[in-house]
Amino acid sequence: MKFKSIKTKILVWFTGIIIIVLVIFSIIVLYFFRESINLKIKTELNNQVQLIQSQLSSNLLKLNNNYKIAIYKDNKIIFKNSNINFDKLIKNKMDFYIKYRDETIDAILIKKIKTPFNGKIIILKSNIDNKFESLEDSLLVSEPILLLVLLVLFSKIIDKILIPIKTITKSANFINVNNFTIKIDELNEENEINELIKAFNKMISRLKEGVEKIDNFNSDVSHELKTPISIIKGEIEFTLKKPRDTENYINSLNIINEEINRIEEITTNLLLLTSYTKENIKETFTLINLDSVLLNIIDKYESVLKQKNINLEIKELKNVKIQGNLTLIQTLFSNLIDNAIKYTPQHNSIFITLKDNEFYIRDEGIGIAKDKLQYIMDKFYRVDKSRNQKIKGYGLGLSIVKNIIELHNFKIDINSELNKGTVIKISF
Repeated sequence: MKFKSIKTKILVWFTGIIIIVLVIFSIIVLYFFRESINLKIKTELNNQVQLIQSQLSSNLLKLNNNYKIAIYKDNKIIFKNSNINFDKLIKNKMDFYIKYRDETIDAILIKKIKTPFNGKIIILKSNIDNKFESLEDSLLVSEPILLLVLLVLFSKIIDKILIPIKTITKSANFINVNNFTIKIDELNEENEINELIKAFNKMISRLKEGVEKIDNFNSDVSHELKTPISIIKGEIEFTLKKPRDTENYINSLNIINEEINRIEEITTNLLLLTSYTKENIKETFTLINLDSVLLNIIDKYESVLKQKNINLEIKELKNVKIQGNLTLIQTLFSNLIDNAIKYTPQHNSIFITLKDNEFYIRDEGIGIAKDKLQYIMDKFYRVDKSRNQKIKGYGLGLSIVKNIIELHNFKIDINSELNKGTVIKISF
């Protein structure tokens, strides 16, 4: 039989186990109680036999009317104190046996005695109060009541245990893509239920982060791709209005190609921003030699530095090792160096230092106004676009840097002064 409710399943299993335990308990109790009764009666009869034996030896036999006795030798009864037929008892091979009735017990003991007769004695005691029967009746009445009480108490305990689960279920029913504000209060004690609550709250946080990333991605894509797509569409429509010469077609294709490259770069950068979360990033960590990575990135910008006549000087370069995502660390250095080159005029310098888990990059560029510093790491933000219109970019470089730093739990400090340059410090 299948039960939908966890509580019902637990109660059914609990009831079955308790019934088995009570049955086993009753059997054990009744067995030892019965053995105790038997031992007590046998001891009593043995004591009576010893008393009779001593009385016979001294010829002072005083019989207790509660006991029926018979003395026999060679299967012939030579003395008895009642009209009971002892012949059947003489033939009995057992020396002690008890017969349980509803309310009474009959006990018989057969034993050799050393008297002038040197025979055997049969001693019988009837109508002994049957306490065993009373115990059986008590157990039959009390155990169902005990089972019922235990079920009621256990049911209440289960209800209390299941309260957090019911709360989680209720909360889960309210969760949707527009509502991730629900959080269940943790218990004051550490147990499996509290672990479940923690896991649930973490799951909500991950879902919220994931949905926010998707929303941001959708918003950013629709915002940033609208312009290049409009340019491509307009250029195609303009070109197709009438036949044109080869030069016009080439110019149109160059414009379209430039905008397609722009779309490709924007989508690549946006995907990089949404690829990793703090939950999955650690799975990609490896041991990285930062000095080797930095030198490789600098080599890639050698031709660009020569074109702009910019001097890149390494002030200090120590061997620094960290745990991180290699691709993202390469992107971090690339974006910082690329930004420094973009905003540094010709014939100026860039200075790089890597030491003691710290990275510095200082340029002699155009600098950033203090009131703009707080915004420079926002997506698509560009300082004073009129000043920077000759500098290509989409405002994603430092936003990606910020994301990489947060994923790795690094720290960043930016100081800048207009027309003097910018200093960026990364603490690993």
